[in-house]
Amino acid sequence: MARGPRGKRRTPRHYYVAGQAGFDRLAETLAERGVDHLFLHWPGAAVPWPGGEEVVLLVDDDGLPQVVTLLGTTARPGDLRCTLYSVGGLPGSDRNKVAYLPVRRARELLAAARAQPAPRLASDAQRLMALSVEAVYHLGLASGLASESAIGDGYMASPHASAIEALNARCGLWPPPIRLDLESLDGLLGEAGWAPLSDTVEKLSAVNPWLKLRLQVSTQDVAPGLAVYLIRERGLERLDGLREVLVRNGFDVLHEAPIDGEHRDEVADLIRGGNWGRGPYPTSGGLPAYLLVTHDVYPDLSPSKASGASELVDNARVFTVKEQMRRLVNRGQPTSQHCNPVHSSDNAMQAVEYLGIVAPERVDEVVACARQRNAAFASPYPVLADLSEHARRAKVELIDFHGRRAICKTFRPGRERFLEREVKARELGSSLPEVSRILEIGPHYLVFEWYENSLPSILSPKPLFYPHGLLPIWAIERLRSIILHYRRLGYECIDLKPKNLIYDPCKGLKVIDFEFLQPGFQEQDTLKGNYAWYPVPESFPGDIPVSSARRGTYILRWLPYTGLPRFMCLYPFPRPLLEVVRHITLVAITLIGLRRIGRRKIRSMMAGGRAPRVNRRKASIGQGPTA
Repeated sequence: MARGPRGKRRTPRHYYVAGQAGFDRLAETLAERGVDHLFLHWPGAAVPWPGGEEVVLLVDDDGLPQVVTLLGTTARPGDLRCTLYSVGGLPGSDRNKVAYLPVRRARELLAAARAQPAPRLASDAQRLMALSVEAVYHLGLASGLASESAIGDGYMASPHASAIEALNARCGLWPPPIRLDLESLDGLLGEAGWAPLSDTVEKLSAVNPWLKLRLQVSTQDVAPGLAVYLIRERGLERLDGLREVLVRNGFDVLHEAPIDGEHRDEVADLIRGGNWGRGPYPTSGGLPAYLLVTHDVYPDLSPSKASGASELVDNARVFTVKEQMRRLVNRGQPTSQHCNPVHSSDNAMQAVEYLGIVAPERVDEVVACARQRNAAFASPYPVLADLSEHARRAKVELIDFHGRRAICKTFRPGRERFLEREVKARELGSSLPEVSRILEIGPHYLVFEWYENSLPSILSPKPLFYPHGLLPIWAIERLRSIILHYRRLGYECIDLKPKNLIYDPCKGLKVIDFEFLQPGFQEQDTLKGNYAWYPVPESFPGDIPVSSARRGTYILRWLPYTGLPRFMCLYPFPRPLLEVVRHITLVAITLIGLRRIGRRKIRSMMAGGRAPRVNRRKASIGQGPTA
């Protein structure tokens, strides 16, 4: 069934029934063929349908193809206009790109209608609920109903208000008098279990500004950082890998459980508007099969540029993780078999809502745990600026430490081993003037001495097409001494990179990050094979950053700063010789930079010149170690 032109739309596609006799025959044929259906409106109904439709038909998803063959798509004289809705909001039978009614309630309507003889006509109470859902969630102010803050004398002139009042008078579902404004009807529908979940409301807010205002009010602080990932059936075989993606991006799993049996169908009906089809992928990922409740103590507050992300996303990292999960599951699969294996909540409020459906007994425990974790991650001193980059293991802040500037590194829960390595590095390197000094050790944080970073002032010469110059030879010699010092003690400076270096005009060169300092296989008295300039072996049992396991680590990370082949950094060659080699190497570095600039230019042209996203948290003041 063709959806028609893409874009926002309020009204569904219309079909046609061949006159009054055609309606009777349609009702009989649907019953004879065993198609689950219910007429929400029909010719001669006591209360007219506000939109002017003559027939409004709700059908089961499986019966939709049969129904379409019985209806015309062009109007002829005497035909009845028919609006067709399916339970799951399949293309061509949806409303505003979602199911017309909450899926669970729509199924209940069809189940109750099975016992009726043809024609299966909805009761006044059923029509009342359907019209109220349409007015509040699909139309909003466009229904003619006012908001409670703007009710005037003429609000009853709305066709929807008149129809709702007339149907309620006939069935007595809601005791009079009822307030016919959007907020009041929203409350009544919520009490009756007919209000859609926030994920569906969020989609509808694109065409219903009143809903957008309601969502902005309701998404206030629940437990910042909470997120729910629902792993679909096709993603179950890569569950271990999906957990690793979460941990690598700073998330912790607070609760997990399989979704089995009939509960899987119930969850599918209530979440995602009941739509678990293939979406833009060639195949469907299946129904939700596994629950992962996660928490991120340091949400990324920058706007998410991911496809499908809305203004209500409270952690851009959630969508980053979801994209990585999709790539992991689809990697190695034929393109025709690619699918969407995961669905996630958009914000903390939605996460609590999802958890209340899948595991309601866990809601209080999870929310309390998230709040406790957030409190423990709070900065112990007044923050002057946030210097964090990725903050996968810790956030880095410039603080007021008893009246002086200092750097505070607060580690995420479960990442205490990285804190311990920072402390161990200072113990082992106490004799090295280049190792930055710790001022205070807390249970989950460290306070470091702050240094003025003037490193760019000593980087010279500057290769063409590079934003920085080369480290002076004396600095390279000091780096050799630092790495060798730790190797002689049996430790490796894994992930040591130029970004971990700063230069203070008064206190000299400093190394500020030792999160990945770990024992090697044995003590070494040589720089050859060190894990700062060589890839870390796959057999290494400790933590290895992805970038440190790649080939070409030195060329990509260090060569643009040293201007020397790695071999020339391993041994104490005379400075004049190193200077000569650097002048030769500058040519190669310049060519590499030219090629890099060309690639960036091509990518920029292909991307339409989009500007890079800037993290709102990040500042560029003083010392800024990465984490």
